[in-house]
Amino acid sequence: MKGMAKTKFIGVYRYVSDTKRFEGKPDECFYYSYRDEDKKFRWHKVGWRSEKVTAQYAADKRSEFMVAARNGEAPQQTKKRKGITFGQGYEVFAEKWFPNLKNNGADIALRYRVHTAPLFADKPVDKITPLELEDYKLALLKKGLAPATVRLILGDMRNVINKLKKWGLFKGDSPFEQVDMPKVDNARTRFLSKSEAALLLDTINSHSRKWFLITTISLNSGARLSEVTGTRVHDLQHETRVWQIKGKTGRRSITLNDAAWNAFMEALERRQRIIVFTSGLVDQDTISFVSQETGLFPTDVCYLHLDCVDMERGIINYRRRNGGKCKTYRITEVVRPIFEEWINKCSSDLIFTGRGGVHISSSNTKTFDRSANECGLNPAGIDSLDKVVFHTLRHTYCSWEAINGTPLFKIARLVGHKTTTMTERYAHLCPVTESQNLISKYSDTTLSQISTILASLIAEKGVGNVPQAVLDWLAKAD
Repeated sequence: MKGMAKTKFIGVYRYVSDTKRFEGKPDECFYYSYRDEDKKFRWHKVGWRSEKVTAQYAADKRSEFMVAARNGEAPQQTKKRKGITFGQGYEVFAEKWFPNLKNNGADIALRYRVHTAPLFADKPVDKITPLELEDYKLALLKKGLAPATVRLILGDMRNVINKLKKWGLFKGDSPFEQVDMPKVDNARTRFLSKSEAALLLDTINSHSRKWFLITTISLNSGARLSEVTGTRVHDLQHETRVWQIKGKTGRRSITLNDAAWNAFMEALERRQRIIVFTSGLVDQDTISFVSQETGLFPTDVCYLHLDCVDMERGIINYRRRNGGKCKTYRITEVVRPIFEEWINKCSSDLIFTGRGGVHISSSNTKTFDRSANECGLNPAGIDSLDKVVFHTLRHTYCSWEAINGTPLFKIARLVGHKTTTMTERYAHLCPVTESQNLISKYSDTTLSQISTILASLIAEKGVGNVPQAVLDWLAKAD
């Protein structure tokens, strides 16, 4: 360090200030030197002569440090040994990994803030023990949290630690290797009858046409909510009525029936009628400004749709909701940026969007839940696994297909199950045939392997010696 001068004490140095003075003389600052665990030369500031620090005092402090260092108790060593805290690791995880997740990791952030941070934010990752995590798991369950929720909370922690290991920020074994995750029994078997489904659709339609269309599509395709709301314009092939679905198990294609296809077509037409301003309360100043500049009434501004605005010609064609002639209003230069910002915001090619053109969250099912309750499908005291939720539509589709004799193999393929294990829950609804018995025998086998097994059976016995039920099943599966 430039400007350092040795003292008569080993490893102690003084620095004479050019500006700071004490008792009419330049003030002096005392340092001692040492080598860290990596053998790098380090300086440690002890203090100024004006703070009553002397060379002798600095030498005494260096001696104390050297003794502590030999015993592995020096503050610098303790700090290094402490390592990264879980809170610090979570911040890195959020910065690097959240952009890869849907909703930018909002659900994970909420669980961390409410449950995990109070206990683990300041704790070094290498000090988190399996026993401590077991106690944490039991405490969460005692709070009344569902096993599935506890599993998500612990899973978030495990993912953070695994990523820290992968990124070289934590060395050692993950404590979760010795932790049993909560058992979750969330296998829903409840499905709707035809009359219940019709009643539910009518009720939803009375509240929201958009959610009626979303529900209709799921009920007639078995698609998950995220798959429906994540559908983009180019995912539909109009010539063949094929829907290219990007699901959590990969991509799959299904041919839509009339009900599902017509729902998508109506949604595409409605897509051009996205309301401009999402809230008269939040956008009040903007609405008033646009009203003054264009001549539209404030209430009319609130109900402007995408197809009313012609940015190329700089005009708004608007017909009031209570009827009357279509009138034209000019988009002035001062309000043009407002409309451009809105159009950019609504430029997504998603077929279903929330107000203002934003993506619909998979957890936002208030309209569906309220309608199911109004129908009497969820009476008070009903078991949570028997409750009608949006995912019930998927089970309903699979159940109806099984009742109609669709092979489990084909049901699994239609709804995106990796193997027929998940589809086995519908086996009791299938008409009893030799083909279903054959599929049940290989329930843990992948779909491609099942096809190979059946093909081998035909090759071995010949088509004439294979039971007709199996041949019928193969024909239907194709």
